[in-house]
Amino acid sequence: MLIVEKILLLKNSDIFKNCSEVDLIEIASICEEKQVDKNVTLFKKGDAGNCMYFIYSGSVSIHDEEHQLAVLAENEIFGELSLLDSEARSASATTLTDSIFLKIEQEAFYDVVAVNTDILKGIMRTLCRRLREQDRVTVEMKKKVS
Repeated sequence: MLIVEKILLLKNSDIFKNCSEVDLIEIASICEEKQVDKNVTLFKKGDAGNCMYFIYSGSVSIHDEEHQLAVLAENEIFGELSLLDSEARSASATTLTDSIFLKIEQEAFYDVVAVNTDILKGIMRTLCRRLREQDRVTVEMKKKVS
């Protein structure tokens, strides 16, 4: 994938949409393209985390053993917590289809965000949206149990 294609892809994502062209070029330069077959586990719950994935094509199941937490598809990210800390993965990720990802490693990411807080703001917005959705699901589940 050409760097210009990576830039266009990143620009269309919620996490990077407010970044300048210069910043997008820098982010695109640290993205590693990965092609992965269907039914491949990218990481397991408890693994050490050190990267984030951006889905160019395909879909991924985020799960805790057999319990599916989310299905993510094109233009979505996962593993973003591992860009912020080096804690163990909170869930597993397995491809549901043949997929293409842009992978961003933690150390390279730290170098880029050291000079650009807009990227961190995008990640925080994504995390907040996911936490709100999880809260909504928890409330719904509690209502069903009551």
